[in-house]
Amino acid sequence: MYDLPLYDSKIILRRIAAGDVAAFKTLFDAYERRLYNAALKMTKSSYGAEEIVQEIFIDLWDHRASLVNVENPSAYIYTVAYHRTIKYLKSVAADGKLLNRLRLLVCEMHNETEERLLMKETRELINSAIQDLPSQRKLIFKLSREEGLSHKEIAQQLHISPLTVKKQLVLAIRNIRSSLARITPILIFSLMHIRL
Repeated sequence: MYDLPLYDSKIILRRIAAGDVAAFKTLFDAYERRLYNAALKMTKSSYGAEEIVQEIFIDLWDHRASLVNVENPSAYIYTVAYHRTIKYLKSVAADGKLLNRLRLLVCEMHNETEERLLMKETRELINSAIQDLPSQRKLIFKLSREEGLSHKEIAQQLHISPLTVKKQLVLAIRNIRSSLARITPILIFSLMHIRL
């Protein structure tokens, strides 16, 4: 790392503008370490600093034709470095936000999948418990829950009293809860919300 006098810096930039690779190497050797240290200070990342320095020199080479008009080479190079560093920091911030959004999405999808599986298992367990009910109790339960009939409508259809319908529904729910109690306490909690 060494300083180039202003006059020499202008000559080097004009030579680079003409496509002189040796002049470009001289410029690189003069500024690379200082630009790296400045970028490292701002980014706190050696990888990021290396990437920024690389991009700075790529920009200088890609736009070498415009270097002919540069009056203060050092100020020009540091301005390019500043803009390149800001662009990098914005990109890192955007990547971080994207990564956080992806993490949240994965968690939501995972929770949704778990909920769906739990609901499916719960339904299967409830259906199994319903199948184990005595036949008339099972019929009353299905007419009430699946067809949405009232106690009175079920009583009329089966030629029994509405009080018998209610009693059989209470027993059906008790039987289902009892069957599921052996499997998991969480399911009992969900069954507490079944209306009579």
